[in-house]
Amino acid sequence: MRRYFTLFGILAATIMRKMNSLFSSIDSMLDVQPKIIRRLLASQLKPIKTYSTNNI
Repeated sequence: MRRYFTLFGILAATIMRKMNSLFSSIDSMLDVQPKIIRRLLASQLKPIKTYSTNNI
């Protein structure tokens, strides 16, 4: 008895592979996000003068 791949089976396998890839990339971004936020906050530009230059 021969077994053939159905169109639905091939489609399901392809979608599952793409979904796993997408979930993996989202998971890696979520792991890196706090580090990026901390790095941006550490390198935040701070004003030289704390008062406004438009005051008369």
